Amino acid sequence: MRDDSLSPVERGRLADRLEELRRLARIVDGLTLLARADAGQIQLQFEDVRLDEIVRDDFADLQILAEPHGIKAELGSCEAITIRGDQHRLRQLLLNLADNAVKYNHPRGGVKMSLVRNNGFAEIKIANNSDGIPADKLPRVFDRFFRGDTAHGNTIDGCGLGLSIAQWIVKAHQGTIRIESEPGKLTTVTVHLPLNGETGERA
Repeated sequence: MRDDSLSPVERGRLADRLEELRRLARIVDGLTLLARADAGQIQLQFEDVRLDEIVRDDFADLQILAEPHGIKAELGSCEAITIRGDQHRLRQLLLNLADNAVKYNHPRGGVKMSLVRNNGFAEIKIANNSDGIPADKLPRVFDRFFRGDTAHGNTIDGCGLGLSIAQWIVKAHQGTIRIESEPGKLTTVTVHLPLNGETGERA
């Protein structure tokens, strides 16, 4: 790519190959993580974590991701909540969800995040404008390599592993994650993480 003798056409071909290699590297990284998780080889580091601080940090990242697409990011209620968790993995969870909320969105659409207490759980919601996920495909959204938003086809940069990784992180914290989608309206991801400090110490 730094070779000045390359023609614009050759440089363009190399750029396409480089991007494809980067995409394959992300797939390998994601599959390696999930394979190690399946084998119980990842030890999470649990500590007292201010979840509201992680949500606010993720919202700042969301704003950066959303701005180039003219997408409006909004932070609703964000209650001060402390849970037992792995700070690094929780950040990874929210970044994956924020990234999806921007990728699978309408031009100049919106994303709203919130964090509240709900019946002994910390409840995180991330809702975005999208073409929606058909009801018959909702049960498969956490399958590896599955993409429920057929309207975007292959135009979205991703490897189809983000939600699988998100589900693993949530389960490792003894929580739940679900997706609700209204075609043409809102798609909402809801995460529940226990407040009682009984989170397990292993993945």
